[in-house]
Amino acid sequence: MTPRPYDLGRRAQAMDERRARIIAAARQELLTSPRFTLEAVAERAAVSRVTVYAQFGDRHSLLEAIYDDLGVSGGLDRIPEAFATSDLAAALQVIVEVFCHFYAVHRDVIRRLNALRVLSIGEFAGQGARNERRRQILGTLLGRSGLDDGSLVDALQALTSFAFVDELAGPERTPDDVFDEVMKLVSSAIAERG
Repeated sequence: MTPRPYDLGRRAQAMDERRARIIAAARQELLTSPRFTLEAVAERAAVSRVTVYAQFGDRHSLLEAIYDDLGVSGGLDRIPEAFATSDLAAALQVIVEVFCHFYAVHRDVIRRLNALRVLSIGEFAGQGARNERRRQILGTLLGRSGLDDGSLVDALQALTSFAFVDELAGPERTPDDVFDEVMKLVSSAIAERG
């Protein structure tokens, strides 16, 4: 009897599909369940808890994978467009647009991830690192224009944060709806210091 050839490509595709199914299940679990457990995610994804651990290792890594997935589907891949222009105003417009859209597309999930971060002190430090990357992006864009001002970076960081944009949008509007208002505030902060 000839052994069946091992199909590495098909196995990798099955693993990718399983991983995507687990991430989708985890996002649903975040939105619909008061508690976020790996056991509940496994049940929703129709896989074993061991499979979830094998794919992600722990809850923190699964939450990071959710954030990465949100970034892809929410348009964060457009951030390099900001660096492709030498005009600070145009670059900041891209950043504000990208983040307002990202917040609009994933508003409910981001709210829940923020709540988990607060409740799980130290467990989900990845969100703080993501906020720090946004700060670095803003600082780099300002630095390229000769505005090396830490307090201005702090102001832009606050103005482009989910908490600010979400609060400004309120219950009647989406973060996309407040893009113009956020952009005016960002432009005012630049004008005051520029």
